[in-house]
Amino acid sequence: MLRHSDLKRSSEDEVILEELTSQPHQLTIQVPLDDVIVRHKTHEKDEKDYQGGDLDYGNISDENKDKLDDVEIVNINPRTNEEITFPDGGRKAWLCVLGGIAGMFLGNGMAPSAGAFQTYYKTHYLSGYNQSQIAWIGGMQAFMTFGLSIISGSFFDLYGHKYMVITGTFLLTLGYCMLSLSTKYYQIFLCHATIIPIGMNLLFIAPLGVVSQWFAKKRGLAFGMISTGSSFGAIIWLLIWANAPQHLGFGWTMRLIALIAFVLGTTSYFLLETRLPPKPPGPFFHFQAFKSIPYCLVALSSFTWSFSFFFFNVFVGTYGKLRGWTEMGPYFLIFVMAGSTISRIPSGLIADKIGPYNISIIANIILTIVLWLLFISKSIKSTIIICIFFGISSSTFVSLQAPIIAKLCNDIRFVGTYVGMISFIGAFAQLIGPPSSGALLGSGSEKDQLKNFPNTIILSGVLLLIATVSLIIARLYLDKRLLAFV
Repeated sequence: MLRHSDLKRSSEDEVILEELTSQPHQLTIQVPLDDVIVRHKTHEKDEKDYQGGDLDYGNISDENKDKLDDVEIVNINPRTNEEITFPDGGRKAWLCVLGGIAGMFLGNGMAPSAGAFQTYYKTHYLSGYNQSQIAWIGGMQAFMTFGLSIISGSFFDLYGHKYMVITGTFLLTLGYCMLSLSTKYYQIFLCHATIIPIGMNLLFIAPLGVVSQWFAKKRGLAFGMISTGSSFGAIIWLLIWANAPQHLGFGWTMRLIALIAFVLGTTSYFLLETRLPPKPPGPFFHFQAFKSIPYCLVALSSFTWSFSFFFFNVFVGTYGKLRGWTEMGPYFLIFVMAGSTISRIPSGLIADKIGPYNISIIANIILTIVLWLLFISKSIKSTIIICIFFGISSSTFVSLQAPIIAKLCNDIRFVGTYVGMISFIGAFAQLIGPPSSGALLGSGSEKDQLKNFPNTIILSGVLLLIATVSLIIARLYLDKRLLAFV
């Protein structure tokens, strides 16, 4: 293995690695220094290890890009020098992706349905409550779903996925069966705030942790693929929610969802496979991560971004209703999820080419513009277009948040903990976001609420701008070169 002293440094603290292959030319690979090995296998089958970081694909000529399949990313434990390799493919790896799609279909796919529940409860069981009071149901569900990640992320690092998926499947099935019997505010609140979100959390954290252990070079693609489960799930749940209650009634619709949850949760259990040993004994949390400025900036970005994202998801249906487009209300969110589905895999592929930070920043800039366009939307067609582009641009950060955080994690065995802590911070935004927006709308007539709607757009737009700027600064901390792979 070549050590740091054997490598030629440039003025920007980079390492330029040159290796002769069996071809008459040299292959030059440029990487930043950190705790990752980039191993290049020559045609003679010998291996040389170089201390460095993720491959900077932009510095490899087109004629040499076909050799990227021979490059292996190896994570190095900074305490023990233990090597951790990533298969980046194979039957088991792709089966884990399939299991991750099933898990995310349930865990993350159900999260956007809070907006549909908000509208339904207001017009049926909870007509005597104002928008802010009803929004606490969806807000608490979102907070529990993502806030528990600070515990479940570390639990995954210690014990793997099996207990999590079994428990999550049971709780989600039980929760919707209990919701089918609920008609009072406290009953609905308890189901949405306890049983259901705990199950959702376990079923989306487990796939994130498992897939991180199987992919490095193709991590963006892998996460883009499993995140399609979230989008497809959101679409299917919303279509069920928009049509089934009229034919089956509320109770049997919830029981149908419970049955789907049981089948998909069981499928996820058998397809997922944890391949790395648990993290070493020590503190349950890893708070020294907050000594890293980029990690703190990503946490801030997650908080402000989540506030704006869930405002749109929860209240875009309400916006349609206030405009008088009552029948279209549930379908606006479906258009958001349809747009999200379109871009999940492409954003992952692009992330593998230019870096998860770079593509997320571009997408967030577009997302910010799209959100502000809601100000001037006065027709169903323009609102549908905004919903589709909101889904397309928002899906990138949703899909790549885990790879973004994983890039800040020196030991991949702690990735669940790192992701969980930031998800916990983002969960507070999901808790206070919908009720805050509901409070800004007020409890007056629909005309008064529509008049107040621009106030919620301004608040969410400003916070989304802060999220984008924070992510830009974090990216520049990692690498100040504008065209670097980050």
